[in-house]
Amino acid sequence: MSVVIRMRRTGDPSVLVSEEDVVGVPGRGQVKLRQEAIGVNFIDTMFRSGAFSTDLPFVTGVEAAGVITEVGPETDGFAVGDRVAYFFAPGAYAAERLIDIAPLVHLPADVPSEIAAGLMTKGVTAWLAVKKLHEVKAGDRVLVQGATGGVGTLVTRWAKALGATVVAVGSRSKLARISADADHVLASDEANLADRIRAVVPQGVDVVYEFVGKATFAASVQNVQDRGAIFTIGAASGSPEIDQKVLAARGLKVSHASAAATVTGAMLAQAATAVFDQWRDGIFGEIELQRYRLADAAQAHADYIARKIGTNPILVP
Repeated sequence: MSVVIRMRRTGDPSVLVSEEDVVGVPGRGQVKLRQEAIGVNFIDTMFRSGAFSTDLPFVTGVEAAGVITEVGPETDGFAVGDRVAYFFAPGAYAAERLIDIAPLVHLPADVPSEIAAGLMTKGVTAWLAVKKLHEVKAGDRVLVQGATGGVGTLVTRWAKALGATVVAVGSRSKLARISADADHVLASDEANLADRIRAVVPQGVDVVYEFVGKATFAASVQNVQDRGAIFTIGAASGSPEIDQKVLAARGLKVSHASAAATVTGAMLAQAATAVFDQWRDGIFGEIELQRYRLADAAQAHADYIARKIGTNPILVP
């Protein structure tokens, strides 16, 4: 028997209930995974609340790391005893699970499972931002809206390491987290955000990474230079209102990006390698983990949505 956190209805964190389950044998292209650490992400709360619809009953969670204990047919490249991690494969809140090999990446020996579980989703999304959506290079001017969030912090640090001038905008209470990692750090809750950004980058920025949405989008449009780009990778404050005529007149590119839909296959392996390299080189700084028992997943969600914990909560079976 194995412990799984299952939701049979959507709602507040109390719908996450610990149950015992029998994990079967892996089928074609599958392995059985004994999970050592499970990441907790904002998207998990969206599934749990019903903001993202899904069939019920449902096991939320999209990333984890662990050890393969059994392999099915057609699983070349994976063997019993391999340490692996995965990104965006719903069903993660479980001590053991069956999983297709497609989202799996091998873990280097020096990358702990807990680090991998706390870093994969955020790190892969950051990689997509700075390497694929807009390949950040020395001399670029970059604006990060939501720079104190999990992905925003990694994007801020990675862009700075690549030689960009970085303007980081985030929650006042968390600015200390990135104060040493950006050229300009601004609180998002002060008045006249657009003017304050313009004061530090009067020529405008080349690219904006938007993790906030409605509350900051107007300031982003005002401060990106003509023919620049805005990539919306989240909308914590709701979907932005977009004036297509203004964008067209200025030649601005506005695109929504999803790592889950984009980073797959060989690209996922490439992204994971780059993320672990950045972690190993200290570019991301210390990854501060907040550990909860798997059975306490409901409490982890309650603390997460109440913003009582940092950006890297994990569940430990």
